[in-house]
Amino acid sequence: MTTALITHPSNNISLATDVSTESFLERLNEIDIYLNTYAEIKQFSGTVLIAQGSHPPITRSYGLANREHQVANTVFTKFRIGSVTKQFTAAAILQLQEKGLLELQAPISTYLPDYPEGDRITVEHLLTHTAGIPEYLNPEIFPDLLEWIRQPSTLAQLVERFQALPLEFEPGETFRYSNSGYVLLTQIIEAVSNQTYADYLQTNIFDPLGMNDTGYEMPQTVIANLAQGYVLVGDGVYLQAAPLDMSIPQGAGGLYSTTADLATWTQWLHNEQPDATVLSAAAKTMLMQPVVQMEPETSPDMFYGYGMVADTRFDQPRVHHNGGISGFASSLVHYPEDSLTIAVLSNLETAVPARIAEDLAAISFQTPYELPQPHEAIDLDPSLYEKYVGTYQLLPEMQVMIQVVEGELTAQATGQDAFVLYPMSETDFFAQVADITVTFSLSEDKTVKGLTLRQLGQELFAPKVTDSY
Repeated sequence: MTTALITHPSNNISLATDVSTESFLERLNEIDIYLNTYAEIKQFSGTVLIAQGSHPPITRSYGLANREHQVANTVFTKFRIGSVTKQFTAAAILQLQEKGLLELQAPISTYLPDYPEGDRITVEHLLTHTAGIPEYLNPEIFPDLLEWIRQPSTLAQLVERFQALPLEFEPGETFRYSNSGYVLLTQIIEAVSNQTYADYLQTNIFDPLGMNDTGYEMPQTVIANLAQGYVLVGDGVYLQAAPLDMSIPQGAGGLYSTTADLATWTQWLHNEQPDATVLSAAAKTMLMQPVVQMEPETSPDMFYGYGMVADTRFDQPRVHHNGGISGFASSLVHYPEDSLTIAVLSNLETAVPARIAEDLAAISFQTPYELPQPHEAIDLDPSLYEKYVGTYQLLPEMQVMIQVVEGELTAQATGQDAFVLYPMSETDFFAQVADITVTFSLSEDKTVKGLTLRQLGQELFAPKVTDSY
């Protein structure tokens, strides 16, 4: 993941309204040390912005926007933002409701009359991932996924991929993240506005707010200053990310932006002054309200709203969303009580913007955090991996399958891509694709009891339930 900055210590800026110049400079230095450490261990490439209230933002850039041509990331570099797109899709839906063109509680059959089960699913179900619609980007459901996403597709063709599949649960019954729902929201926006999704957002959200570096990346178009996405596959070895036709993500993840534009959006969204030209104050509040619990057992205070997550961190309310799309990773976070906005955009798929954003908030709130540490893989006899092979129950609806593939230990969570686990010891492993470490627990007779997965400060134990996968 990457970082970028243009404001310097000599500028009159502050992370908190009551911070002295001396303590602020210390904190700014701490931020630079933290971000430089990430860049030095090759776990970040991109741009970071920290803004608070009316103070000038702190912005840092790291790494290369294009490695083949040695083009550096700057504050003007644009990045694909993945699922951070969803809050803009949700805002468009609320705007259309304010215009009287749709209703959140109406069945989607009102706007998409040919969609099967459309009379059971409401617009709000789609917004909150409670519709039960299968995930159209799930390789377990669609084995041809990796090849298919490289090909151009119309919006109607995307919907055809999943519309005939049975619902996974009764709409409104539970939360299960589904990009498919936001593809349907894209279709609804186009149906009721008589505009394309890209044109509607440009005309009704981005242009009025002055977000001149944000838009939908139309296939076969060249976007000025758009970074190339990469994956880190070894020690300092970067490859261009797998091709993705940008007709595929739609309103689930198809936008590009800059940290400055995202800060403009976030600070406008949390400004109490009404602006009926985009959204009323009531609609902005509705956009960020907590609606449905995401993980009642592990994170009871984490709720999904309309394209955003609402929870508590550092004893502060937090509104945020992360994004990941081929070669890119992103995080947009806001702490409303302190008017603190943090945007992290990276053109390194294996970066962890969510952790970076959280640690930068910790620095701002003067709470403990850990500097990133490089993991070093050791040589380990692959025959030792066999005892770990099997299925582990991480959450009630999520399992982790451990396999040995071509002499490497791999992990794959339900509905997600597999990734390689590199050994740090006989029982401790790390993943380069994300901020993940795994420790296998052994009983006295050396049989495997389970694994402990650590990511973004969270720790979950998964008992081994079977030796197969």
